[in-house]
Amino acid sequence: MSTIDEPRVSAENLQQRLDFESLVSDISSKFINLRPGEVDGEIEDALRRVCEPLGIDMAMLWQWSDLTPGVATATHVYTRQGVPAPGPLHQAQFPWHAQALLAGRTVALPSLEALPAAAAVDRENARLIGIQSNLALPLVVGVNQSIGILGLSTVHAERDWPDALVKRLQLVAQVFSNALAREHQEHKLLQSQARLAASADLAGLAYYEVDFREGVAHVDDRLRDLCGIPADRSKGLAALEFWMEQIHPDDRERVLGLRRQLHAGELERLSVEYRFPHPTRGERWIHHVGRVARRDASGRTLRSFGVLRDITEAKQAEEAMRDLSWRLIRAHEDERALLARELHDDVTQRLAVLAIDMGRAELAAPDGAQADVMRSVRTELVRLSEDIHSLAYQLHPSVLEELGLVEALRAEGERRGRQGRLAVAMDLERLPALAGKEAQLCLFRVAQEALTNVARHAGTGAASVTLRQADGGLLLAVSDRGVGFDPARPREGRSLGLASMRERLHLVSGTLDIETAPGRGTTVVAWVPAPGDEGPAP
Repeated sequence: MSTIDEPRVSAENLQQRLDFESLVSDISSKFINLRPGEVDGEIEDALRRVCEPLGIDMAMLWQWSDLTPGVATATHVYTRQGVPAPGPLHQAQFPWHAQALLAGRTVALPSLEALPAAAAVDRENARLIGIQSNLALPLVVGVNQSIGILGLSTVHAERDWPDALVKRLQLVAQVFSNALAREHQEHKLLQSQARLAASADLAGLAYYEVDFREGVAHVDDRLRDLCGIPADRSKGLAALEFWMEQIHPDDRERVLGLRRQLHAGELERLSVEYRFPHPTRGERWIHHVGRVARRDASGRTLRSFGVLRDITEAKQAEEAMRDLSWRLIRAHEDERALLARELHDDVTQRLAVLAIDMGRAELAAPDGAQADVMRSVRTELVRLSEDIHSLAYQLHPSVLEELGLVEALRAEGERRGRQGRLAVAMDLERLPALAGKEAQLCLFRVAQEALTNVARHAGTGAASVTLRQADGGLLLAVSDRGVGFDPARPREGRSLGLASMRERLHLVSGTLDIETAPGRGTTVVAWVPAPGDEGPAP
């Protein structure tokens, strides 16, 4: 070739490289927003567009079989006219290639003679297929997860695979890998959603699904019936808009706020109970579970789904059980109050009379020995009277009814201090608006139980009690710096006490948290709503 032609050839080569760069860029951008059903056709078209200008006779995308380990099936094929495509390949046919590709390495062979001696089996099988030269690129997703191979071969002549070309084809292989991985995930997701929809149908649950990218929604007949959606709003997004509009006004902001948190990625799943005024059946209770099925690279929700269940009967039964539990607790408290009054008004009075009589007998004793016995008996009678008085207070602290929770807690701490068993530090706010009578009684009983646990189990002689306003209610905290415990394995007595606290608090829509660990002390935190406050969102 003359030197005059060299610039022209160089210009042609440069143009070919630029054209191929443009092709690779176009392929990459085209696959970004492909729908799952479009991936296969676009891969085969991309193989053709890559192979034709490069003079490649055969391009095959192999994917490892899920059913037969070690076997790769050609799922996408391009061949020049007259070039037959090979069938499924087994690792045993190309063991040297398989080892390299599964390790994430690219294999570029300008000729079969470039294969090492260790690849004799690969060389022989490649000859049987008719391959002259070959470029094999691993298809990898995630952290070195091999999903297949992209093979580019010539059968009519040998050819080189320049590094610059290999790098561009590696980019194409990565584009294919990502597209196939997305398609696979989408397929699994659709299968999962189909199973969920079928399960929801079998379980009698109402089901919905929203595609935010398309701006469409699917709601099933059960959801339309559950929410009483009118016929003119029964399709797609209009049905969901009706659902959002009809949520009970007192619950709507809470529910929609949780839904926004779910879509923003702040919640993994939505699980919420709320009231829903049905157009013809009156107020119903609904349990709603929702999840985000797919997000884009920026975390924006692309698809979500969920199920709704009518729990009205369960709520009514729960309310009836709550009323029954309160009646039992109230009957128990009334019985304790009656017993406390009998102990205070009758038994302690009789003990006082006995102590007075014993004092007189002591004075009238004929000798010192008898007087000492009388004095000892009188002392025990006084101590017994004090113990019974303390027991009566534990059974029913009248100060709670007369002066309120703050003074009742203060008196409880002082009583335990006088007994010498526990020094209790108090931090009690003067509260302008207290919770109802039942909630105050509940907090007092929690404090009593928690202080008893400190005395019995904590291995310390000190505790602190805090009462303050928090989150629209009252918060009580009882802390110690004792031995602590494993909350997953509490002692039997402590476990029963914690269960009793939780049950009491549940009846007033309160909550109980235990902060503890072996060797790190224990803090019992109880919260109850103030009047007009329904408590934390479920």
